[in-house]
Amino acid sequence: MYKWLIIIACFVVFAGCKKSEDVQAQRTQQAAIDDKAIEDYIKTNNIPAIKVGAGRAVDTTGVWYVVENAGTTPAVYTSATTITVGFTAKTLLDQNTFTSTSDIHPSFVLGSVIKAWQFGIAAAKPGINGKVRIITASRYAYGPYPQPQYGKNSKGDYNLPANALLDFEIEIFDVKN
Repeated sequence: MYKWLIIIACFVVFAGCKKSEDVQAQRTQQAAIDDKAIEDYIKTNNIPAIKVGAGRAVDTTGVWYVVENAGTTPAVYTSATTITVGFTAKTLLDQNTFTSTSDIHPSFVLGSVIKAWQFGIAAAKPGINGKVRIITASRYAYGPYPQPQYGKNSKGDYNLPANALLDFEIEIFDVKN
C-alpha cells in the first residue's frame, strides 16, 4: 500500500514540475510577443519613448515612457509615495480607451498600483503638474488575466482582454511622501 502512495506522490510532484515549466515558457513567449509589438508600435508612430532601464546590459522590463511635461515641482518617488493623478488608459494596438479620470483625480500609493506605473513614474520622475506617457507590456499590467471591471462598451463587452498592451497618459497633481 505504501509503495503505491509513494509512486502516486512522485507522479504528482513530477507532473507539477512539468506544468510550472509550461507556465514559464508561456510567460517568456508572451514577453517576446509583447516587446516586439510595442517596439514596432513605437517605431511606426515615431514615439520618442525611452525604455525603462535603458543603458543596462540586460533589460527586460517591458515598460517605456515619454515625459510630456516635467512638471513645476520636482518630486521623489518611493513605494510609499501617494500620488494624485488624472489619467487615460487605452489598449495599445487599437487605442480603445477603457478607463479615464477626466472628472476625478484619484490618489494611489505608488507601491499598490501596477508595476508599469511604479517603474515608469519612478524612471520618468515627473514633478507636480507633470505629464508622463507609459506604454507597457502585459506582464507589468494585468498579465494573462482579462479585467471585466474595466471599460464596458455599449454592447456590454469588456474592452480589456488578457495580455493587453497598455498606453497610459498620466498627469500628476500631487505627490506626498
